[in-house]
Amino acid sequence: MSGRTALDRLIAAQAHHVHKLTAKDSTGRKAYYFVYVPPARERAFMAAFGGTGLLDLEQFGRVIAANYGDAPSAETRTLLRERYGISI
Repeated sequence: MSGRTALDRLIAAQAHHVHKLTAKDSTGRKAYYFVYVPPARERAFMAAFGGTGLLDLEQFGRVIAANYGDAPSAETRTLLRERYGISI
């Protein structure tokens, strides 16, 4: 896994803090998001789901992969596996 940044290595080591979300984006298209939420932001992230229905994911962590469609794409699966060691 050469070429990974320090942040990539941190996310790989804390893969249990990566959340998979399916939602409609601001255009109404169905999308999958994989979001790394640091432990210090976890409580606020989970509490935000009871709010208005609008959520800025970048407020809570980093979107590490995303795609449109009914399932995670092959490209998303490959990126997650190769960069972070996450298999879905």
